[in-house]
Amino acid sequence: MSNRDESLPQKTFLILQAVVVGGLVALVAYRSQTILGERSLPALRDEPIRLELLYDNPVVVTDEQLHRVLLRLRPAARDADIRINELDHALRLWGLESNFGDPAFMTGQEMRQLLTDHRRFAAVYGADELPLLMDEAEGVAVRTQEGPRTASHTDHSLSVLTEVGTPLDFPIVTSTQNTTFRALLEYSLRQFSLNQLEYEWSVAAYAMYLPPVTGWRSGEGQELTFDRLAVRLMREQLPRGVCLGNHRLYTLVLLLRVDDLTPILTAEMRAEIVEFLRGATVLLVRNQHPDGFWNDRWPVEPPASSVASDREGDRLAERLIATGHTLEWWAMAPQELHPPRPVLAAAGQWLVKTVDGLTDDEIHENYVYLTHVGRALAIWRGQEAFAALRRLEKGEGTGVGS
Repeated sequence: MSNRDESLPQKTFLILQAVVVGGLVALVAYRSQTILGERSLPALRDEPIRLELLYDNPVVVTDEQLHRVLLRLRPAARDADIRINELDHALRLWGLESNFGDPAFMTGQEMRQLLTDHRRFAAVYGADELPLLMDEAEGVAVRTQEGPRTASHTDHSLSVLTEVGTPLDFPIVTSTQNTTFRALLEYSLRQFSLNQLEYEWSVAAYAMYLPPVTGWRSGEGQELTFDRLAVRLMREQLPRGVCLGNHRLYTLVLLLRVDDLTPILTAEMRAEIVEFLRGATVLLVRNQHPDGFWNDRWPVEPPASSVASDREGDRLAERLIATGHTLEWWAMAPQELHPPRPVLAAAGQWLVKTVDGLTDDEIHENYVYLTHVGRALAIWRGQEAFAALRRLEKGEGTGVGS
């Protein structure tokens, strides 16, 4: 056999090898591009959606009653004594515009600065305190559930900053860099998993920044839609979930309200959410105590006594949680999900009477829960808390229909 004949098999092998290697390279490149596409972040709005308040119902709370309640819930400037969870709730109640003209009370801008600027955080809590804002490879994380100077729940601070109207380009200062609020939101989107324990605040933030986007992929490659997230919020039996399930109900209401502005839900899922919330209202009407409040057993039975007990779930704190949160999500909900007016009136009047009877120490002890009480009563009169307080001080009307 000639040398030429001997080289043919070798040449054929080399050609086949090149074809196979080329195919593998192309496959790897395609798969890498596919994964990159799956993990790319959805387009975001520059500013969050702001939802209009719908009602002005003095049956729930009168002007004079609302004024008394709000005065007692102004955010005291306790500096290093204030917990991040308390700060989150105070900012959510009073908003960025709040300024009481008194150094004894924090302004809205001061509250947000403490959450978003490490220099201020270190000045208040000390340079040795671990930062609230942590630099990560995929953005900025909020230290969570590591003590009173950290956030209380997954994406709770993110959701609060969203609800008060923080734009994506708002400055964020960590211990090592200057960045923007976008870094917090993008980190949350990259870290979100369908298997995480808490969904309430993540979904609430996404619903304000993502529409008209309705579908995207998580960092794990999971396909996400607002329909799918709504199913997750509804999958557990009530009252399971933070604050006796009420944060799940509130976030579902937000999805409905956003869907009214720009469609993010399928018609079938919207109908399922409405039915779920209507069922919650039926249970609340059935199980309201004659005095107007609920406790941790609200989906099952009414409280046994007008007097709060020592049983966990029936203490004053749980009664405030159940009643304040319920009035709050009803105030944001479409009217078709409301209970009869006497139910609303009884709940509102119980809250007013209860706040009137609390000592200053009890206000401090229950402040986080009471911020939901204050906001619920204010938005039932058609305004956020600070605007309502200023209106009441000036003796002006709301101009919002009931």
